[in-house]
Amino acid sequence: MLHQVTTSVLGASGSGKSTYLLALYATMSRGVNACTLHEVDSNRDVELSDGWRDLGESGRPPEQTGAAPRQHVFVYSRDMKRLANLHWTDFRGGALASFVGPDGSPDAADMLHQVSLAHGVFLVVDGEHFRKPIAPNQREAVARDSLLQRMSSVLTDTLTGRTETGRPLPAITILITKADLIEWNLPGASRRLEDLVAEIRSLLPVAFQQRVCTAVCPVSVGPLESVASGAVRPDSVAPDSVHLPVMFTLAHFYRQEREALGERLRALAAERAAVEGELRTLPPGRSRTLAARRDRLVGALRALDERQATAAHWRGRCATEAEALVPMLKHLMIYDGGRLATWAGVGRG
Repeated sequence: MLHQVTTSVLGASGSGKSTYLLALYATMSRGVNACTLHEVDSNRDVELSDGWRDLGESGRPPEQTGAAPRQHVFVYSRDMKRLANLHWTDFRGGALASFVGPDGSPDAADMLHQVSLAHGVFLVVDGEHFRKPIAPNQREAVARDSLLQRMSSVLTDTLTGRTETGRPLPAITILITKADLIEWNLPGASRRLEDLVAEIRSLLPVAFQQRVCTAVCPVSVGPLESVASGAVRPDSVAPDSVHLPVMFTLAHFYRQEREALGERLRALAAERAAVEGELRTLPPGRSRTLAARRDRLVGALRALDERQATAAHWRGRCATEAEALVPMLKHLMIYDGGRLATWAGVGRG
């Protein structure tokens, strides 16, 4: 049996969601650190591979997502072992800004529902907005143009709804596309990643609240430089860090599952202790009533043993995957409750 991990991808039109998916699939289908993704549908695998080839050979960007969201099911494997199905849903940029209800867009309502259930939420932001430091008088324009204001509302609704019902919170990835456009190394005016994070925090503070785990990840498909024919230079297609958001989402999922199963095992142990206590207090005797009670309690202990063994097995698998994935995140800016996550690397927090 495979774990089922769901993701929702949100972003403004033109932010690079579809191009990112092509780069992610091209990278992860080949494998990174023995981790791979592959589409369960071979036709969709061909579509993604063709889209990546078209981008590299002709510079033709992928078609924007339409009213029907793009949905994929990727099998996550590590060391050639199938471990999880990653359900990927990419909504059109317009869905974020659309009304819901009888006069609204069906995909807008679907988006809100999917986000409320997702294990991981990807907020895709065009790095062009962060090429240079954001002046105070530019902040509202950036929040508006990047749809960060709307993302904040959707995220707030999801986090508060889950908190009220006691459900675990999703992993949040703020994915900064086109990171090669950011002026990181200008003489005397270099942009630091910490500066970028500070700007993101000011625009999207909900992602840095207590109990919220958020990664800020600049990614790049490459400069995609053109030649005289209009095609893209092959050596200018150079994906960078595109696998990290998925590795973070999976690591967060496995850490949450490990903790939940640990709580489940403690609850089962307490239940078993109660049954054992009841069994010990049975009075001696061979009456039919006592025999029936004894058999019922012995049967309950066997069932609890099976449930404990199953929970322990899955907790062990989750612990193994979390321990394998977390070291891959050491260069990723991960914030747990607004502070650098100490579990994500030595010397953090």
